[in-house]
This record gives sequence, structure tokens and C-alpha cells, in this order.
Amino acid sequence: MISDMDARAIVRLLGNTAAVEGGLSDKKRFLMNGLCDLIGADAWLWSLGTWGEPGDPPVYVGIMHGGFDENRFTKLLSIIEHPDNETIVSPWIAEVTRQKKHSTYSLTDLDEAGLFSNSEVADLMEQADIGELFLSGYPVDESSMSAIGVYRASGEALFSRRELKIAHLLFKEIPWLHSAGWSQEMSAKAPKLYPRQRVVLNLMLDGLGRKQIVFEMQLTENTVAGYIKDIYRHFGVSSHAQLMSKFLVGNTYTGGLSTRASGHC
Repeated sequence: MISDMDARAIVRLLGNTAAVEGGLSDKKRFLMNGLCDLIGADAWLWSLGTWGEPGDPPVYVGIMHGGFDENRFTKLLSIIEHPDNETIVSPWIAEVTRQKKHSTYSLTDLDEAGLFSNSEVADLMEQADIGELFLSGYPVDESSMSAIGVYRASGEALFSRRELKIAHLLFKEIPWLHSAGWSQEMSAKAPKLYPRQRVVLNLMLDGLGRKQIVFEMQLTENTVAGYIKDIYRHFGVSSHAQLMSKFLVGNTYTGGLSTRASGHC
């Protein structure tokens, strides 16, 4: 399904990623930007999906992204937290969380039942200028997964099977990036937050201040201040800087590349 040229491009990107100076976030950004160049994608997201109890839907925190401005990123967070989204992506979630398989699904794969076009999520995606996407999930442990989304703008072509295979094979080869750099406290406590609180948390971890969050979420300052106060109390911190310090951890790695069996693509 992929050519020798594609295989060489994957190996070259993996090698260059491992050689990138800096921490894990630098390597992840290099890898994702390189993948987007390779398959013609516009934007990407990489997060930790975590759940409180077996069978619970995952929540997504610690989000890194590229290609999204603040407005589009805020809308993307609203999509992620929308209750319809859980139903639409449920086949992918089930395969990653219950069967413990590395799985990659396109929007077409996810929407075989036609739920997407009749959902509010479709309107939110239009507002975020997202026309096509695929999701790739990699099991990290019994209560978390590495979750990656790759996106094209509205009006652009669907991802081909070749492009999905390239991404799936690339992500299969980086268990060291999937499993490292996540805060254990984030994994344990984030599922207990309300959806709006998680949106605010992710915007704060992305570096936005209170006034920026007010503007992007179209909420009052008092409402956002209340969410921030709740978040600080929940994680036992008293400032934005302490919150960032608590979760931006494990940003170093000295190991090598390895492989693991994969699932749907």
C-alpha cells in the first residue's frame, strides 16, 4: 500500500526526530510537522487521553498542537468536549482502550452510521475550518492513551488509504514518544473536572491568560476566574506558573526506537 519511497521517508523522519536536540515536546513537534509535510495535512494535535474507571470515556489533557491559531484551537477543544463527539469516535476509543490496540481511523471510518452530518459537531468543525481528519490512538497503560489528531481545512481532499498507512506506521514506531512526558497527576485528576473546566485547563496549559480565555470562550471574566480558581484548588496550586510547572514534566528522553503490534488502519 505504500511505496519504497514512502518507507524511506518514514525511516528518515524517524531518524531525524530521534536526533532533534531538546526535549520530548521538541521531538513531537518535529515529527508532527514532518508528517504534515509528508501527507499534506494542515494541522495536528497530540494529547493524553485518560479515564477514571474502565469503560469510562477518555478525557483529553496536556494538548500540544500545530497549525491552529487560538480561535481555531478553542473551537477544537469545544468539539473534543462535545457529548456527540464521544458517540462519533466510539469505535476508535473502544479499540484503543478495551482491545489495547494502536488504531488509526479517518472521519469516513468513524462516520459509517452517518452520525456526524446530523450532529452539532459538524457545525463546530465548520467554524473551526476543519474539513477532514484522522485520529490515531496508542495505549499507554491501563488508564491512558496517547491520542493524535491530524487535520485538513474545509474543502480539501479526504485522506487516502496510503496517507493513513504512512501515519499509522510512523506512530507505531515511537512508543518512547507515546508513553513519556505525561504527568501522573494529570492522568489521575483531570477526569474529575467538568468539561468547561477542562477546556480552560487546556487553554491555560497552552499559555493563554485569563483575558485571552474570556475572549476565546466568550464568557464573562467572573466565570473564567471561577473556573481558574476551581482548577487551582483541584491541583493544589496557587498560580498559572505553578500549574504549568506541575504538568510540563518529563521533557527529556535518552532511549531509542522500538516497535509494537498495531491494530486498525
